[in-house]
Amino acid sequence: MVNPETQQTPVKLAYIGCWYKKDMYSHNCSNLVDSLRAAGTDVDVITSNCRCYSSAPRFAIAKDELINEHCSPIAIPHAPHDPGLKHGRLAYFAVKILRLDLILAAARGFLYYLRSRKADVIHFDQVLEAFGFIPFFIVVTLAHRFGQRVVVTVHEIDPFQKRHPSLNRCYRHCAETFVFSENMKKQIVALGAPADQIKVIRYGTVIPDLVPSERKQYLYFGGHFILRGKGYLELLDALAQLKARGIRIALVIYVGNGCNGLEQAKQIATAKLLDDVISWQEFYTGSELAKVYQRSKACIIPFTGGSARHPLTCAMVNATPVIATRAVDIPEYLGDLGIYIAGSATSIADAIVEIESGRKSLEGLGESLRAKALAELDYRNIGAELSSEFVKISGKRNERRLAIGLP
Repeated sequence: MVNPETQQTPVKLAYIGCWYKKDMYSHNCSNLVDSLRAAGTDVDVITSNCRCYSSAPRFAIAKDELINEHCSPIAIPHAPHDPGLKHGRLAYFAVKILRLDLILAAARGFLYYLRSRKADVIHFDQVLEAFGFIPFFIVVTLAHRFGQRVVVTVHEIDPFQKRHPSLNRCYRHCAETFVFSENMKKQIVALGAPADQIKVIRYGTVIPDLVPSERKQYLYFGGHFILRGKGYLELLDALAQLKARGIRIALVIYVGNGCNGLEQAKQIATAKLLDDVISWQEFYTGSELAKVYQRSKACIIPFTGGSARHPLTCAMVNATPVIATRAVDIPEYLGDLGIYIAGSATSIADAIVEIESGRKSLEGLGESLRAKALAELDYRNIGAELSSEFVKISGKRNERRLAIGLP
């Protein structure tokens, strides 16, 4: 029989993050939420309309575009910072003159807080736009004022917080700030966040089964901004060099819904006469993505900016060798298991030639990457670790609320 005096109630967590079913980072949220629930945390998901949804400019949210309906969606339009005229001149000038984007971002933050204020801990998944810095600033400011505990996971630096660095002091009001690499920690600290409150955690992944497959192709992830920091142009020049040397490979490029610069990227590939070696794909589900990685000789990540954590973790867990630069967070995940390159077109081409000629043996490399992923990247372990953190944080939160006279 359970003793009611010793029985612990689960931590009630309000998780604010993207829940769009055709976005890789949304599925990161979903997988993490599942692991938190499995570890005993009571999670309520709060989401909102962002530019990905077909209903983005309306007071609605397309439910069939949600990962699932186990969430609390906020129906408020999304206004981009740099609007076009496709939604009409009235909407265009409302953003340009009245700064409707800032008004809606602040309103979104206020609604996030209203939906989450009764939780023991509020978790904000900071990315961009609907889950960018302005809504986060509103949430953490209100929570600090009324005694709630907030943690934040910073996926990306919002340009707004770079333009207004003094606002980054709001991170001091967080119980904890999570980032996925030391590289991101340095960026946040440089903006004014306190280093002693920032904890580096791993970007987790679901562990798929390995299915014996013939590895015939190469794989590249273009991300949300394919022409920015992804080494895309260098990759195309490398493919052109290979063709000139009589070496033909098959390359799959996948990007995710709403990739910026995608049409221009395709036009550049066409102009370089590379359409016959490139297969373009938008979005893969988790099982589909695993199959694509497990059919690939190597994943090519010639990134110079942003973050490479998504293609890195997918490659590692699927035992796929990685050709990569040493930029951003790449060495933190690969360690000494990467096929490192300088990032130039010639260095990419040379690495592929070494593999195609057999001079670079991949035997055992994929298995070592898989073993490293199993030890470091399993969502179940990460969820259990975070659940323990939330227990500690909720205890601090309860003490603080009593100290300031709140129930």
